[in-house]
Amino acid sequence: MPLPPDFVNELRKHFTGDIRNDQASRVLYGTDASIYQIEPLGVVLPRTQDDLQAVVELAAKHRLPILPRGSGTSLAGQAIGEAVVVDCSRWLDKLIDVNPESRTATFEPGVILAKLNAAASKFGLQYGPDPASAERATMGGVIANNATGAHSILYGMTADHLLSADVVMADGSLAQLGEAPAEAPLANRPSPYDSFLDAARRIRAEHADAIYRHYPRSWRNSAGYRLNYLLSWSATQPPRWIGEAYPPSRPGAINLASLLAGSEGTLAVIRRATVQLVHKPKHTVLAILSYESAAAACDAVPEILTHNPSAVELIPRLILQLAWLVPGFASQMEWVSGDPAAVLVVEFSGERPDALVDAARQLRKGAALAITPEEQERVWNVRRAGLGILDLRPQSARPAAFIEDCAIPVEHLGEYVREVERILKDHHTEGGIYAHASAGCLHIRPVLDLKSRAGVTSLREIAQRVLALTLRLGGAMASEHGDGIARGEWLRATYGDELIGAMRALKQAADPRGLLNPGKMFDAPPMDTHLRYGIDYQSRPWFPALGFKANGGLVTAIEQCNGQGVCRKDTGVMCPSFQATREEMHSTRGRANLLRSLIRISPAEGWSMASEQAVFEALDLCLACKGCKAECPSGVDMAKLKFEFLSRYYQHHPRRLRDYAFGYFHVTARLASTLAPLVNTVSGIPAARGTMASLLGLTTDRPFPRFVRRPARPKPRPGGQRVLFLREAFTHYVDATVEQAAFDLLWKLGFNVIPLQTVAAGAALLSKGFIEGARKQARAVFEELCRLDPDGVLPLVGVEPSEVYAFRHEYVDLLPEQKEDIAPRAEKAWTLEEFLIRSRASAALRIATNQPQIIFHPHCHQRAEPSAPDGLPTGSASSAELLRVCGFDVQVTNAGCCGMAGTFGYEAEHYGLSQQIADLRLLPQLRSAGNLPIAATGAACRMQIAQAIGAQVEHPIVWANRVQQAAS
Repeated sequence: MPLPPDFVNELRKHFTGDIRNDQASRVLYGTDASIYQIEPLGVVLPRTQDDLQAVVELAAKHRLPILPRGSGTSLAGQAIGEAVVVDCSRWLDKLIDVNPESRTATFEPGVILAKLNAAASKFGLQYGPDPASAERATMGGVIANNATGAHSILYGMTADHLLSADVVMADGSLAQLGEAPAEAPLANRPSPYDSFLDAARRIRAEHADAIYRHYPRSWRNSAGYRLNYLLSWSATQPPRWIGEAYPPSRPGAINLASLLAGSEGTLAVIRRATVQLVHKPKHTVLAILSYESAAAACDAVPEILTHNPSAVELIPRLILQLAWLVPGFASQMEWVSGDPAAVLVVEFSGERPDALVDAARQLRKGAALAITPEEQERVWNVRRAGLGILDLRPQSARPAAFIEDCAIPVEHLGEYVREVERILKDHHTEGGIYAHASAGCLHIRPVLDLKSRAGVTSLREIAQRVLALTLRLGGAMASEHGDGIARGEWLRATYGDELIGAMRALKQAADPRGLLNPGKMFDAPPMDTHLRYGIDYQSRPWFPALGFKANGGLVTAIEQCNGQGVCRKDTGVMCPSFQATREEMHSTRGRANLLRSLIRISPAEGWSMASEQAVFEALDLCLACKGCKAECPSGVDMAKLKFEFLSRYYQHHPRRLRDYAFGYFHVTARLASTLAPLVNTVSGIPAARGTMASLLGLTTDRPFPRFVRRPARPKPRPGGQRVLFLREAFTHYVDATVEQAAFDLLWKLGFNVIPLQTVAAGAALLSKGFIEGARKQARAVFEELCRLDPDGVLPLVGVEPSEVYAFRHEYVDLLPEQKEDIAPRAEKAWTLEEFLIRSRASAALRIATNQPQIIFHPHCHQRAEPSAPDGLPTGSASSAELLRVCGFDVQVTNAGCCGMAGTFGYEAEHYGLSQQIADLRLLPQLRSAGNLPIAATGAACRMQIAQAIGAQVEHPIVWANRVQQAAS
């Protein structure tokens, strides 16, 4: 049901942000990172604080439920609901103040935790709780979930650091929640704030005994509301708590803000908040300890805690094995020795590095240590990705989040793990067991097929048995991921009728009409309802043009996204269009949700056609950078899904002329090359260029490429080792200096280069969805290879990463019937840098004279390339290594995509976004580097950089060849 027209019309009079009442937006905001799906009434994105108050006030007037939302990474379903979703992540993201004297920070709810920490770190400070989702989690969500993290034994939970909050109450009135006297007369004419304060005081006075008796014995408890904070009491406390009293408070006062922590937006809507910061540790050291089982590792934790670590994290074999399958993580796994069943990562922090190393070594003789920040970051990266990595396997049965948030007193942790393993075995399944061993909180995700009745039955039965086990051991079902739908049903069993009644009284006082995020916590429906994939779920995919066997089929490839939202980060490659627009639709998650909606059999009339157009609009801004393939822990390959969708879409939609010109650029460029002087002259005339640009839908803000009449040719070297060369259209017909440099360098190193007559491997065709054209091109390349090298023994090299990697990875999907013949040849296909690093001839490249520092910007597909079995550099690492071998001091950019993405940046409607992406990080980095030489492997990257800053940009092979010529 969409938003009522009266509400929408009245809101528009008071609202400067966006109001989205379309079906696509309801799909995009109908899921989070949980196993649930509920379509909202509509979505609003407030631009100002006045907007935020207006939407709450008008919703109250129209009696519409409200659901405040940040990045939507909640794991218990608390960020979805049949309500007006208020997305605070888009514009309400101002970091208002960081005060080093008071060690406080004030911010709007949309501020990303990682950005808060980046600002605080300038003063040697940080926010204490550190959830794994910090790079995309908003502080509003951090508060709503009472988030904590790996270092909770030092810093406790968000409730322990929340000083005050400016909020919008359920009726639209404004209030500030902070410290108030614990005892005072009741208000005569209470406002919503007064009612809330009075209810808190009554609970403190009337239910103290029940709180002492019924609250879990684990300090790491986030189930329900924080009523125990009204008493400044906890049954236990973090073993290395940095403060004095726990929970922190002043005598005779209560802090109403602490009640917001873990309230999941059910008590008030946060406008801004102030938190306490902590001193950032000056030094840390990690020890990695291996164990024969997860339970044995947990048995060791109590003794490890006597050594005063700052964190103890459990990583099981399953996560370690799956991490090797994700390129972005496989390159960071050198700290794993052998094949342990489980490892504990034990961190020590303090002032003196030598003392920390000594402490780490005392844990176990011969323990592996990670001492440098770079070594430690690699360990933490794999640990933080655990949640997504467990979802990597392409199958219908998936890890389900519903018992992943239990906190157990640490002395019972080993017993808990053994019992849970027994429960899972009884249901013929398994689950990754990992995370915060030091705090007794292990994330456990049973692998269940929730599309089956048996899977849904197991979901409930496992939850009930784990609940009984958790309560028997004195633990809590929710300790940082919240109650939501997944665990709200179990709150009564946790607290009993009296305390649930007290929590309801608090909710009634703050929200008498029940409009704030209804249906969560103690008002939640049964935990096995509203499933994203339930027994009624059905899909109707089309027959794919590409092979998806390795992905488990097209449906599984689309459903691979678990909603974790790593694609919403603003670092790395994934996802450049989201980084620039910050629109959910243009995240990998958003695109996956829309694709899933497209293939789902839904009773919604008319959605099929609308959904197809929505998917097209979302994928139109996908740059096919393949950042998701490398950086998405669940291994979503959105570029491949884009190619597949475009192929289907254009079966019944007309194409633009430029698609043929760019997709078949190897044909277009060949024709232009034969008439190069004429074509170059005409394209240089402004009027002619404008006419061509208009005809093709191209921007007039970029110069057209200038074609060469005589492409590069290799000199023969009889008797030299033969190397097959994969030519690429742009470097063959336009930027021939790169191809010539490759030929000259190979000749100098003693190779006899044999270029393929077939130009291009088909990457351009794939990018435009010409799958049949790409298949035809692939056959032509493969047949020529078989003629030139019938035994399949010669290496195939090229200079354009997208073409080489298309052969290496996409040919199996284009020609699945020839998989057995393609696979061994793909193992011998290299970028020229990868090949030279592996060649004996590389010794001849080493020179004594050092070259200047050089900035290297890799092609996005290089960053996505997995590690090689031989352990030698691949992808961007190989290009950087070749430059180092040639004497350069290489600085690799961390800027992600350049924004050109093949021809994307030439297309008129995409030009602005292309420039916006480049301006995010790449161009500022290059401008700040002054006049340092620049290397870039992608032809499009070189164009983007040269056109934007006027610098000369060369392929690494050109630089390498230039050095060799100078050394001769």
